[in-house]
Amino acid sequence: MLISFTKQKGAPDWWGYSLAFLMFFTAILQTLILHRHFQYCFVTGMNIRTAVIGAIYRKALVITNAAKRSSTVGEVVNLMSVDAQRFMDLTTFLNLLWSAPLQIMVALYFLWQNLGPSVLAGLAVMVMLIPFNAVIAMKTRAYQVEQMQYKDSRIKLMNEILNGIKVLKLYAWENSFKEKVLAIRQKELNVLRKTAYLGALSTMAWTSAPFLVGAQSRCLKVGRN
Repeated sequence: MLISFTKQKGAPDWWGYSLAFLMFFTAILQTLILHRHFQYCFVTGMNIRTAVIGAIYRKALVITNAAKRSSTVGEVVNLMSVDAQRFMDLTTFLNLLWSAPLQIMVALYFLWQNLGPSVLAGLAVMVMLIPFNAVIAMKTRAYQVEQMQYKDSRIKLMNEILNGIKVLKLYAWENSFKEKVLAIRQKELNVLRKTAYLGALSTMAWTSAPFLVGAQSRCLKVGRN
């Protein structure tokens, strides 16, 4: 409507002000609705996270000796700290399973009304970004598994150090065990650094996607004209 208003020479000024106010009011309404939505998501995720942590803690109190030999303390800590947090994060983005395709289809429909077949160029950019982000997601998942392994080893070693702290002090093994812990921690930090690089690359791709889609569509539109 705003584009059609700018093209009409004899359109009254009050119609333009009305459109501007409507856009401003829509932005405020969208912000209020999204904040309310995310509040419900965070509260629900926190309740799920608390329930999962409580269930793991109750199970850890009655675990058998055979299970204790197969599961380390680090694995239990990871379940309570990392895996439970993932349930909380899931509630925030779960609605994207249906809302993201709907938003894409609605956006493509309105863009088709203004740009015509040139929209397909922008759609091609989005399609090309899918395998790019899929590769990043798989690599990130592999790094997370590797980081959890290092974290399990570090927590297990720290638990052994704390349980045998008297013997460790008696034989002056502090520096030796300190180097072992720092070596594992350094490997863990290297994996975290790689994960951060991939996260930055993924964020850059998603941030630049709207610009690339718009630029590609407009370039094709100008070229066709």
